[in-house]
Amino acid sequence: MPRDMKALGIASLVTLFIASTIAIAHGEGEDTGSWRDLLGAFDIMVSASFLHSIGAIILVGGLLHIHSRLKTASADDEDAVGDEDEAIDAIIGSELSNRLIYIGVVMNLIGGTARLFEPGHPSLLETFANRWVTIMLVKHFFILIMCGAAIYATLPKGTTAARLLSTRMALASVVVIGALGALAGVVGQM
Repeated sequence: MPRDMKALGIASLVTLFIASTIAIAHGEGEDTGSWRDLLGAFDIMVSASFLHSIGAIILVGGLLHIHSRLKTASADDEDAVGDEDEAIDAIIGSELSNRLIYIGVVMNLIGGTARLFEPGHPSLLETFANRWVTIMLVKHFFILIMCGAAIYATLPKGTTAARLLSTRMALASVVVIGALGALAGVVGQM
């Protein structure tokens, strides 16, 4: 994987961490007339939602792609040693998977961070008082698990079996994230 992709992924995670610590206690009615008003503009909100959603879709595509590549690699490990063309295909396939995963993570984090700072976003201090905040907190815990497992799956240092297990864990997290997102949508309308 190219160094710049790793650096971009790490920079995005650090930015998200810093942004989440700043945003942890904000709630409705705070900071009127500030840069949060900019994030509350209709086109910015649509763009943030688009980045968040498309980033998730690209990430899942990368996970499915790397899963199929790792599944094939584990089957090939049991068979005979492949030829040079298969080795080149494996390298190209891994680069595509890695790029999809890292681009998906970065887009998702940028969109999600922008959504976190939108005006009217509930405070994380309301975790046990507001069911929506509690559900979203658990959902984002699974997002961190998914991102960590997906990034581990891209590292060539691990064994094929460990990377395959990591990919499956990330894909299982996607299912849990989807279910929690649907639940949060229903609870938020109540």
